[in-house]
Amino acid sequence: MNKNKFIYSSFFIVLVNFIIMIMDFNYNIKLAKFIGAEGMGLFQMAMSILMIALVISIGGIPTAVSKLVAMENSRNNSYRINKIFNMALFIVCAISGILTIFLIIFGKTIALIIFKDENMFIHIYLLIPAIVLISIGSVLRGYYYGLNIIKVPSISQILEYLPKLLLVLSMIYYVQTIEPYYGAMIPIIGISLGECINLLYLIFNKRKMKSKFTFNTYQKISKTHILAKISTIAIPIGFSNLLAMSSRFATTTLVPKKLIEIGFSNSDAMEVIGRIMGMAMPLISLPFMITSAMGLIMVPNLSGEMSSKNYRTVKEQILTSIKITFLFSIPLTSLYVFFPNSLARFLYDDLELGKFIYIMSYNTVFLSLQNILCDILNGLNKQVYSSINRLIGTIIQISACLLVSNPRFGINSFFIGFYLSSIIICILNFFVLKNMLKLKVDYMDIILKPLVSATFMIFFMRIFLEIGFNISYKIIFTLSLLLGCGVYLFVLYVLSKLNISHRH
Repeated sequence: MNKNKFIYSSFFIVLVNFIIMIMDFNYNIKLAKFIGAEGMGLFQMAMSILMIALVISIGGIPTAVSKLVAMENSRNNSYRINKIFNMALFIVCAISGILTIFLIIFGKTIALIIFKDENMFIHIYLLIPAIVLISIGSVLRGYYYGLNIIKVPSISQILEYLPKLLLVLSMIYYVQTIEPYYGAMIPIIGISLGECINLLYLIFNKRKMKSKFTFNTYQKISKTHILAKISTIAIPIGFSNLLAMSSRFATTTLVPKKLIEIGFSNSDAMEVIGRIMGMAMPLISLPFMITSAMGLIMVPNLSGEMSSKNYRTVKEQILTSIKITFLFSIPLTSLYVFFPNSLARFLYDDLELGKFIYIMSYNTVFLSLQNILCDILNGLNKQVYSSINRLIGTIIQISACLLVSNPRFGINSFFIGFYLSSIIICILNFFVLKNMLKLKVDYMDIILKPLVSATFMIFFMRIFLEIGFNISYKIIFTLSLLLGCGVYLFVLYVLSKLNISHRH
């Protein structure tokens, strides 16, 4: 894939994920207001169980599928593409089937350990359809990305959000208040509904594609050989994903327990974790959606370009992806640093949330960079190094969670681990990348331009908000966000033009 096509594909993915981001925000905000901080805390704990189950059932299989399908597609080997897809589908179905049986048998025990309430087993049972649907859908998306078909999986992700939004809006319309216990069930059911629509769309499009491929290249390949190829790529990436989910799981389960040990009530502890993981974290992780989407394109592309020894193209794609990461993460970091209380009031009507947004805000850039660097290393077949670095970061994060019960640190120990983990993983990933490829990074272009543009953005937003115009706060803040976005893009454009004129 040449540079222009890569930029076009990245732009399309960014645009789609921007739409998804808006839908996700709208969904999370309405959900948080409806089920409350405690309900969000219970939901986040259930999500941790889901994420662990998905890492076990999926691992790095979608990435392995996208890489192997991309390699075989470059050779026009439709026969092998079909074999790889079928083997991957069999693996995830087998593992998710085993997990389903395990959760049915041990659901009550898991609920007692995680939720401290045996009656919460119903939440775990409700996760089972989502595990199966997401596992199958992930293989199909890996297949599409390997064939460089971007639009189908992108549209399917948009369709996924529609049932969830309709469910929450319907509940808000017909039910005024709801207990946290029942409130946490709503988004869990919504996940399965959304994934069902997603999967149906992916299958429908694959059936239409069958006629486009001719299976006339009958180059024999054993199932054992395919399994070995998938496993070589999938296991290290799956281990890395498991570590990431373990860190999330530790946060959502250990932190409330440790807070209770230093005097918090169960309800207060759930509210704290709900505000951190259910309200503040989606804001901090916004660029993560963009970088994850780019990673879906980059992993198969980089693998193909490296096998063809197109090192110049590899470097261009890496630098472009890092630049896009900073273009999104720097202005968002600035927004969170200077307007945490405004955002908390505007989005959730929860002023208590403002302090958590501010404390976590500075890590936005590091989380984004960590994510894209990890995808780059996976694309360069350095997934083992990426997994080792993630292991180091996870140990730091979990160790910090254990210190929450120390009254001297309290919840601050979580935030210390939150920062240290991301920064260290970023440094280690960048060190591996720099040793492998001699990248000439233009820091002026990649970092300074978005930083200057973000400074102008904040300046004009502050002036606009101080004027007030005697209209409602939500309207004035929405207008200030639009103004800030316009200023940021305009200054970026001016700086790029100045750079061009300087060259000429």
